[in-house]
Amino acid sequence: MERSGVLVAKRWEFFEKLDEMVYVSDIETYELMYMNQYLRNALGYKDHEEYRGEKCYKILQSMDKPCAFCTNCQLREGEFVTWTHKNPVLHRHMLLKDTLVHANGRDYRVEIAINANSEADGNASYYYARSETILNECMQEIFSTANAEKSIDRMLSYIGKTFSCDRAYIFEISGSMMMSNTYEWCADGVVPQRELLQTVPMSAVDWWLSLFADNKVTVIADLEDIRAEYPESYALLKPQDIHCLAAGPIKSGDEIIGFIGVDNPDKKMMPMIESFLNVIGYFTSTLIRRRELVLRLNNLSYHDQLTGVFNRYALTELYGDLSMHSMGVVYCDITGLKRVNDVQGHEAGDQMIRHCCELIRTGTETEMVYRTGGDEFVALCPNCGKADFLAMLHRLQDLIVSDKCHIAVGHAWSDHYPLNLEKLIQQADQSMYEDKREYYQANRLSPGVERRKPLECGQPTDQPQGAVLQEQERREASTPFQTFLDLSHCDTEALFQSVAQDNESSYFYMGDMQSDLFYISDNMRDDFGFPGNLVYGLLKLWVKRISTPEFQDLYWQDISRMLREKRTVHDLRYRVRDVRGNNQWVRCYGILKWNEDKTKPLFFSGRVTHQDTSFVVDPITGFPREHASLQQLEDLRKSGEKTLVMGFSLNGLAEVNSTRGRECGDRLLKKVANTLLETLSWEMTFYRLEGMRCMAILNPVCVDEGADGFIEQIRSVIKKCYESKDISVRNVSSFGVIEFPCADIEPEDLAETLVSLIRVAKQEPALPYVDYSSQNIKRIKQMSNMALALSQDVANHMEHFRIVVQPVVSSVEGKAIGGEVLLRWSFEGQNISPAIFIPILEREGLIQMAGRWVFEQAVCTCVRLRAHNPDFYLTFNVSLHQLSDTQLIPFMKMTLQRYGLDGSGLVAELTESSLDERPTQLARFVHACQDMELRIALDDFGSGYSSLRMLLQYPMSIIKLDQSLVRQVAESEAKMNFIQSIVYACHQFGKTVCMEGVEQAEENEIILNTGCDLIQGYYYYRPMELHDLYRLVSQTIHEMLAKEDNACKVKAND
Repeated sequence: MERSGVLVAKRWEFFEKLDEMVYVSDIETYELMYMNQYLRNALGYKDHEEYRGEKCYKILQSMDKPCAFCTNCQLREGEFVTWTHKNPVLHRHMLLKDTLVHANGRDYRVEIAINANSEADGNASYYYARSETILNECMQEIFSTANAEKSIDRMLSYIGKTFSCDRAYIFEISGSMMMSNTYEWCADGVVPQRELLQTVPMSAVDWWLSLFADNKVTVIADLEDIRAEYPESYALLKPQDIHCLAAGPIKSGDEIIGFIGVDNPDKKMMPMIESFLNVIGYFTSTLIRRRELVLRLNNLSYHDQLTGVFNRYALTELYGDLSMHSMGVVYCDITGLKRVNDVQGHEAGDQMIRHCCELIRTGTETEMVYRTGGDEFVALCPNCGKADFLAMLHRLQDLIVSDKCHIAVGHAWSDHYPLNLEKLIQQADQSMYEDKREYYQANRLSPGVERRKPLECGQPTDQPQGAVLQEQERREASTPFQTFLDLSHCDTEALFQSVAQDNESSYFYMGDMQSDLFYISDNMRDDFGFPGNLVYGLLKLWVKRISTPEFQDLYWQDISRMLREKRTVHDLRYRVRDVRGNNQWVRCYGILKWNEDKTKPLFFSGRVTHQDTSFVVDPITGFPREHASLQQLEDLRKSGEKTLVMGFSLNGLAEVNSTRGRECGDRLLKKVANTLLETLSWEMTFYRLEGMRCMAILNPVCVDEGADGFIEQIRSVIKKCYESKDISVRNVSSFGVIEFPCADIEPEDLAETLVSLIRVAKQEPALPYVDYSSQNIKRIKQMSNMALALSQDVANHMEHFRIVVQPVVSSVEGKAIGGEVLLRWSFEGQNISPAIFIPILEREGLIQMAGRWVFEQAVCTCVRLRAHNPDFYLTFNVSLHQLSDTQLIPFMKMTLQRYGLDGSGLVAELTESSLDERPTQLARFVHACQDMELRIALDDFGSGYSSLRMLLQYPMSIIKLDQSLVRQVAESEAKMNFIQSIVYACHQFGKTVCMEGVEQAEENEIILNTGCDLIQGYYYYRPMELHDLYRLVSQTIHEMLAKEDNACKVKAND
C-alpha cells in the first residue's frame, strides 16, 4: 500500500503548487494518499509521510468514523459533485468539487476545496466553480465514446469553442527529438496547420520543455515579445497567424510525450486556461495510451507480419464503391517463389518476399500496399491521374528489369464513377497473368524458369486468366511422360544412353535413396574416376570431387535442407575437380521423389552441367567473367607466386546509358575493353565484374613494377576513350588493389572485396587507388551497413535526414540575404559526407524521393524565415536524376500551394551538365518554374565547358561562378581582368552574379573588386543548422531596422 501511495502522489503532483486545497483518498479504505502543499501547510504537516495511511475523516473532519455526509457513493469517473461545507478543523466555509479517478487497479476520491469566506475568495469561488464546470463538461466529452481518437477530437472541439480559440491541438514527441501535430481543431475560417507541422525539430520549442518538466504551462501573451529572444519559435508560429497561445504538458510518468495547446484564445480566460491545461494533460495521456493499444491490435489484425504492409483483411475493408476521383491498381506476383522455397528453403523465400515487397513500395511510392497471398501484392494509387499512374508503373517495371528478382505486374485504372475496387483488382489480376505468360514464353528455355503451357487455340476463356493457368498446371501434374511409358515399347536403358552418350556438356545420375545405390553416365564415371557405373553412396563420394571446403559445406547444407524441409529440387552451382586436376564450374540439378506422406525419400536423379559460354565470357567486353578468374587465382595460390589484382570502375557510364542510350554506353565499354587488350594484354589478364567494373590480374613477372604505373596506364586508356566519345567525367575511374595470395581472402571472395574497395575509392577521388588494409576493411563493412541504413531511412519518411543552409551575403553590405539548402544525413550518430551518401541514393534509385523531400523542406523553411525577413530567399539543387522525375513538377506546385508561398522566395540551381545532357527535360522544368515564378540559377559556372551561350539560351536569373575561378583571380592581373569581364557580360545580360567558395580575407578583398553582387563561402558563413539560421536572420533584420531608425532620427534632428 505504501508503494501505491507513492505512485498516486506522483500522479497528482501537478496539484502541488495550486492555491487551493487538494487531497486524494482511497474510496474503499478511506486512507489518505495525497495532500497538496497548501493543505499540508494549513494542517501543519511538513511532508507526506506524516499523514499517509491515516483516515481522511479523522485528519480532515476530526471524526472517528466515516462522515455521514460523505459523497463517495455519488462519485463517477469524469464527473464532479459540487457542494459546500464548513470544515471543523480549519473553521472555514469551503466550496468542494469531488470526483473519482481509477488508477493502479483502485478507485480514488479527489477533492478540491476553495475558501468561500472572504469577498476575494468568493470571486475565486465563482471562478473555480466555472473552471470546474468546464473541466466537468470536458470530461463528459472525453468519456462520451470508447474510441480514443473520437474522444480526443471531441475534447479539442470543446476546448476550442469554450475558450474562443482559433486552434486547439496536440503535438506528440518522437524518440528522435522531433514533434508532430497529431490532432487539431480549427474555428470556422481558420486555415488548418496540422499537415504542415509534421516532424518539426524540438529545438523550435525547447525552452517550453523546462516549464513542462516543472508541470507548468507555457503562456505567450504576445508573440512579438519572443521575436528576438526565441527567433526559431517566432519563425514557426508567425506564419500560422498566432498572436498569443498557451500550451501544457502531456506526460507519461515523468516523461514528456507531447503537449496540448490553444492559439489565440480569449485573453480574459487565460488564467483559467493555464490551470485547465495542466489538469487535462493527464487525461490526454490516458487517451493516447489507449489509442496506442488499439493501434497495436489493429496492426496485428491488418498488417502482414513478414513485410509490415497491409494484409488481405485490410484490403477487403475497402471493397465496394469508392468515393474517389480515380483509382489505380497494381497487381504483382513474385515469379519463382515456390522454386526458391523448394531449392533454398523457406528462409530464403521469406527474404525474397521482403525484398520484392520493398521493390514494390519503392516503385509505386504509395503506402497502400497489401500482401494478398503468399507471393501476391496489390498496390492502390487513389486520386492519381492516368498519366502519373502510367509513369509510376513504368518506373516500377524499370526497377524490376534491373533487379535480380522478377515480378509479374498487372494494372488497371479508372475514373468512371462508381469506382468498384473489386472489379479493378480483377482487371489488374488478369493483366498480371498476361504479363506472367509473356515472361514465361520469353524465358521458356532459361534454366530455373517454371514452365507454363500456352493457351491452345479455341480453348474457352470465360474463366479468369489465373484460374485457366492453374487448371493447366493441374493437368501437367498428371505426368503424360508416365502415360507414354505405360503405352509404348520404351527401352529405358536405350533412352538413357541416347541422352548420355557423346555428351560433353552434361553428366547424368539416378539413384535409389533407400538402398543408396546410384547409376551414373559413362562420362561421369570416366571424368571423375569412379570404378563403374553402379555407385554405392554417390552423394558422399561426389562431395570429395568438389574443389574447396567452402563449396563442400555449401553442397552438404543444401542436401541436408532438402531432406529436412522435404524439398523436391536440388539446384546448386559450384566448382569440381576432375581426374586430370582441372577445376570447372558446374551446375548440379536434381529432382527428389518422395513417398506420398513425404516421410521417405525414394528416388533422386539429375544432371551435372558445364556452364555455357555466356556464363564464362561477357559478350560486350569479351573479357571472361569473374568466375573464370578463379582457376587462375587458385593456380597462383598453389604456386605461391605473388601478384597484384586490380579492380576498376568506369565512372559515369550509368549516366551515359540514361542520357545517350545503352547502345552508346555499350560501344564505349567495348572500345575501352579492346584498347586495354591491345595495350596491356601481355602484362595482365582482364575479367568483367558486376556492373561497370572490371578486374585485372597482373602477370607475376611484372609485380615488381608496382601498381602505380599500371593503374595510370589503365586510367589513361579509359580517359582517352571517354574523350573520343565527347564524354566529360572528372574522375573517369576508381581503383582497388589487392596483393594475392592473401591469407584473409579466398579466391571466391576476392571479386566481392574488390568491388567494395572500388566503392571506397569513389569516395576518395584524390587517391590513385585504395588498397586492402585493416582500415579499408573497416570502411567496407561500414559502407555496407550504411547503404542498408540509408535505404531504410528514406523508406521511413527521410528519418535521420535534415537540411542545413549556407547563407549568401550581399557584396555591398555583407549581410545575409539568402541561402543555399544542403542535404545532410547522420548514420550511427555521425554526419556522413554528401559525397558518400548522394551517390548511394543515386545508385539505389532513391534520389528522386530525396529531392522532393528537400524541396518541401526548402519551402517550409522559407515560409518561416520570411516571418523575420520577407525578402529572404533560398536556393535548392536540381540534379540530372531529378529532371527525369515526372512527379517533381506537380509536387512542387502542390507544395507551394499547401504552404501558401509564392515562388519568388525560391531559386532552383542547375549545373552545366544538365543544360546540355537533357535539354528536353530541362526546357520543361524551366518553363514550369517560370509558371510558378521561381527563379533559376546556373551553378558552378566555369567548372566545365561553360560558354556565354548559356546566358542567352536559358532564362537564368543568377550565375554562380565556380570556386575554381576564385583561386585563379589571385594568380595574375590578366585572370582578374578575365573574371571581371565575365561579371560584366553577365550584368549586360541582366544576370545577378554570385561568387562561390570565398574562404580567405585576401580572396574576399579581391572578389569585392570584381563587381559581383553576391558572395558565398566559409569566409562569411559555413552551412548552418536551422535554429542558428533563424537567429542570424532575426539579428540581421533587427540591426537593419535599428540602422534605418537611427538614420531617421538623425534626419529629423537635422
